[in-house]
This record gives sequence, structure tokens and C-alpha cells, in this order.
Amino acid sequence: MAIVQVPPDQIYSTTLADIQPGQYVCKDVHAAGQDAVRLKRLGVCQGRTIELVGRGDPMILKIGTSRVGLSRQLAKLVLVDPASVSPLNPESAPVSLPASAL
Repeated sequence: MAIVQVPPDQIYSTTLADIQPGQYVCKDVHAAGQDAVRLKRLGVCQGRTIELVGRGDPMILKIGTSRVGLSRQLAKLVLVDPASVSPLNPESAPVSLPASAL
């Protein structure tokens, strides 16, 4: 069975507002002004591991050792990848799929 590496640019990113509970890595923040400042103060920045603990409005996130509430409106400005496949997560292993899966 041949193993094929999946290039990082083919990993699917989605907004924080659209994810299911689990761990993710922040890929990018598309906010400006006060929204950008607020997100950064909460610890939402590129490369940071974020765990979605509870869906709703506000969403409950675990960032580091803190739990914070984040409005869905702000969550729509944050792009994330699953932590297990993100190239921004130094703890994640390279993504490999069997050639038959492609």
C-alpha cells in the first residue's frame, strides 16, 4: 500500500463558528480594529490551539488553561484547522493517507 503526503494547502479550514466540539489550531484571524484587539486579548491568534467546549452563543472555548465565552459573530472571523492535521500545530504528525483513499 502506497502512502501519499497531503500538502498543507489542501487541508480544509473552516471558521470557528462552524466547528464541532474538539481541538483546533487557529490558522488566521480576519478581524480589524476593536475586534482584532479583543480576539488577541482572549488569546485567539495564529498558531494557538483552541478547544471548543460548548456550542451556542456565546461559544465556550478553552484557550490554554482558561475558558472564555466568544460570540458567534467574532467566531466567524477566525479560521481554524483540526489540531490533528494542522501544519501550524508543531505537535501534529505529518498527514498521510493511503493512496487508495485518494
